[in-house]
Amino acid sequence: MKKTATVATLIVSALVFTACGSKGGGGNLADASFKVDEATPSWKTDKSTANLDWYINFDWFAQTWGSDTATKFITEDTGVNVTYQNGTDDKLNTMMASGDLPDIITIDGTSPLIKDASKFAIPLDELAKKYDPYFLSSAAKPETLKFFTQEDGHIYGYPNFSNTTSDYEKGGIYGNQAFMVRKDIYEQIGSPDMTTPEGFTAALQAVQKLNLKDELGKPVVPFGTENFGEGSEKNGVFDRTLQDFLGVPMLTEDGKYYDRLTDPDFQKWLKVIVQARQAGLTDKDMVTMTKDDKDAHLTNGSYFVFFANDIIGETDPMTLWDSEHPDKAYIAIDGPKSTMGRKTALPGTSIEGWTQTFISKSAKNPQKAMELVTYLVSEYGDTVMNFGREGETYTMKDGKPVLNPDLLQLKQTDPAGFEKKVGLTTHLWLQDSALLSRQMGIDQFPKYLQQAKQWTVPYTVPQFELASLDVYLSRESARNVEKINQEWAQTIAKILNAKSDADVDQAMAAFVKYRQDNGYDKLVEERNKQIESNQKKLD
Repeated sequence: MKKTATVATLIVSALVFTACGSKGGGGNLADASFKVDEATPSWKTDKSTANLDWYINFDWFAQTWGSDTATKFITEDTGVNVTYQNGTDDKLNTMMASGDLPDIITIDGTSPLIKDASKFAIPLDELAKKYDPYFLSSAAKPETLKFFTQEDGHIYGYPNFSNTTSDYEKGGIYGNQAFMVRKDIYEQIGSPDMTTPEGFTAALQAVQKLNLKDELGKPVVPFGTENFGEGSEKNGVFDRTLQDFLGVPMLTEDGKYYDRLTDPDFQKWLKVIVQARQAGLTDKDMVTMTKDDKDAHLTNGSYFVFFANDIIGETDPMTLWDSEHPDKAYIAIDGPKSTMGRKTALPGTSIEGWTQTFISKSAKNPQKAMELVTYLVSEYGDTVMNFGREGETYTMKDGKPVLNPDLLQLKQTDPAGFEKKVGLTTHLWLQDSALLSRQMGIDQFPKYLQQAKQWTVPYTVPQFELASLDVYLSRESARNVEKINQEWAQTIAKILNAKSDADVDQAMAAFVKYRQDNGYDKLVEERNKQIESNQKKLD
């Protein structure tokens, strides 16, 4: 908690400094160097060039601009060359404190910095009106603009992957969670139903009795999950993925925040998995293994079941294993289901998307920065980013762009090589994932993940009401949710190592008391206000 408090303090002080000392801003923008037209994107008129710095707040991000086909095309169209930077909250806080920010900043949409965007970002609506009104009239989605309009009437950040009601009505939205099994083993034990506690346990027991070995000669583990401590779900599949498979509601019947962790269906299945652990049917290192450990298990076929909270995150190990062992490939099947008759409900990307991108008050050339944002948000720019240029990298078929066969094969069989050499579809930060799905469908995904992604389609539902749920919390509730999340991480570890159902109940009771003693009621009250605010914006 000391580190968390320090980071929070840095954020506050950095934003105060930035607000007082940064350059630029909506009030003193230079006039456009050309006549703007809301019917024409400004990059078509403005032939000036610019070099911009674009900061991506993820330390794993390693792409470069200009070394692949996609960014070369974008620069040729817009005149903008980009230098990508990456980093973590600590690096971003340091830049905030200095008052010298990159031109464009992309951060996770759940970051606490979002609510203070007015202190470091120029409103996109003001930039658009002055430099590129096409952004407001045609490029951006109306529902997304409405949702991201703040109380002061401004729009500061624009998301990637923002899927609206209209997008869901058009179809083609994929989920990203799957209950996967090794096909050969699943068929060997008779392709059983694993949706009930009894069927789930019986299947794991059947695998255990086979005494199978993986590629390294080690025993196949009947059940494994994502590693803990990384990604959006820090505790394997026990923050939300198992709940989503069980159809645990997100809201009460009267539209209020629902406590999913204490849901009886979730608790029942937790005990089923605990009992499986007691019987040696699961990965004994489930809680402590690293990402490298998990990847090694997948690339060696060490799991019978792999319960994934992030299918796309498994691209590399799944591609390696499945390409070399097609008869033993991992496939998605129906996993744990509700004992209360609820339907599986997997989250598709919602209206808030994944990240938000801002043009900072330190931007050297706000005009060109806005032109680039408009370009990438527009359907034309998205198509260039995803497919390139017609006649060079794609052709039109039945009204849709289709990548050249050699490029499509490379994308599906060597995703890493495709990203490095070609880059199409991979510069994600203002991507419209729904548009890509309508254009490319299942072919957008690596070959060996397509079956799992297709499996998610009938179960994927929007959850708009919960968008940005914890972004606008008070400082007190933000601190409390951090503490509660840390307590849950410790609690789920205790539960998974429990020796009896009574131990599970005891651990849950202690967790519920801890929550209650650490501002849970106020947290729920603030979450309900956000849900109410979301519902008004969605009307």
